[in-house]
Amino acid sequence: MFDFCLDRKNMVRKLKASQACPTLTKDAISQLPNDLTCQILSLLSTKEAVKTSVLSTRWRHLWLSLPCLELKSREFLDLKNFTSFGDRFFDSTRVSCIQEVKLTIHKKDVSDGYFLTSWFDAAVKRKIQHLHVGSYSYADRRFNKMPQRVYNCETLVTLSDAEFVSLPSLKTMHLEYIEFPNEATFETLVLCSPVLECLKIVVASDDEKVFRVHSRSLKRLTFERVSPFLFDSAGVVIDAPRLCFLSINDNISKSVIIHKLESNAVLQMSLLGIVCLEEFDDEFFDDIYEVIVSSKISNIHKFLHGISMARSMKICRGTLKIMCHYSKLEPFPQFSNMSYLDITLYPRDFKWLPAFLESFPNLKYLALVMVCDDRKGGFSEDIDQVSFSSVPECLLSSLEFVELIAPVQYDVELKLVKYLLKNSAVLEKLILRLASYNSRRDYMLKKLLKIPRVSTKCKVVIL
Repeated sequence: MFDFCLDRKNMVRKLKASQACPTLTKDAISQLPNDLTCQILSLLSTKEAVKTSVLSTRWRHLWLSLPCLELKSREFLDLKNFTSFGDRFFDSTRVSCIQEVKLTIHKKDVSDGYFLTSWFDAAVKRKIQHLHVGSYSYADRRFNKMPQRVYNCETLVTLSDAEFVSLPSLKTMHLEYIEFPNEATFETLVLCSPVLECLKIVVASDDEKVFRVHSRSLKRLTFERVSPFLFDSAGVVIDAPRLCFLSINDNISKSVIIHKLESNAVLQMSLLGIVCLEEFDDEFFDDIYEVIVSSKISNIHKFLHGISMARSMKICRGTLKIMCHYSKLEPFPQFSNMSYLDITLYPRDFKWLPAFLESFPNLKYLALVMVCDDRKGGFSEDIDQVSFSSVPECLLSSLEFVELIAPVQYDVELKLVKYLLKNSAVLEKLILRLASYNSRRDYMLKKLLKIPRVSTKCKVVIL
């Protein structure tokens, strides 16, 4: 294999010069075989590569054998010119292989997608490896119906925006706003991808299906479904024993069930109706959470036990609240394998922190994102309500690093810093940021320096 790092303008300039000057007709590039020349041309944009066809008779049709093509309908005068160009490139009689195609179709050019069938058939015949299909509009999904041959393509490694059947070589799949006719279609698509490793699913806000992911090869899964509406039937089921990264942003599913998870998995979670609840005042807000947790106690139990072997976890404020309310009703599982925890919370959530951290006895790194509640005019009035009644095991024996992501600006935040420094016996480093304006920064710094530390080797790093 050859690696080329070429300046596009210089290369085209030299090619033109070789045709203009007889003494340069035998330049190095002109002596290269067609396959290698096409690899070089693939470093150019599609538009620039096609321009080289004017250089000589030999170059006239060379662009038609490019291994990679990026095609955008909006770069053509009209649909007729766009389809004519595509028909020339996607010629099924040509023997050269296609490595990658990126096809983006503007909404006004979608029509019924009649031209796509022949293009995709030709791409499969020419052993395509990477296929990306997109639209400038989420709403128009008419061209997402791909020919059956695409799903049976044995050479396909990457597929973005598609629908269904046998993909023996597919390792990466991105499905965004795809409208599956039923739940079984999606389930079959995953099952028929035996070497699939990376899966991203972005679901339309009005899609209330249960998405079932059963895979023995899957390593990374991202699932997004956000809506202002709640659906009783919506859900997610994950059975992927090799899964090492899971990101879920889903505020409508009634249940999220995880059967198996890799012991060192990394989790990012935002779950259970948070978007709808942030507008309520404190008392009613907590009451609503109690109702949600009580109604979903069985599903939450299954979910928590399914992720309890994870190594790293990042959770939003609403997910933290759900977990804390659950712990009042049922014993919270132990996350003994967890070494990294990232939590977003309000000052009034500090009261939950000691009890919550009891479930992470071997935690080494704690990252806290403290969010200012503008409805309360900042943090100042919460300080008298914040108290820490206990010290979790991880502070006494395992917690080595703490990072406060947001700037420390108020006394209530400083109260949390004091609690951590006074009780973290093996803490090695606490990283924090101070307010940018001078008067407040100086005030916080003076108070910070007076806080005693139980760990003699602890360093406080101020950014």
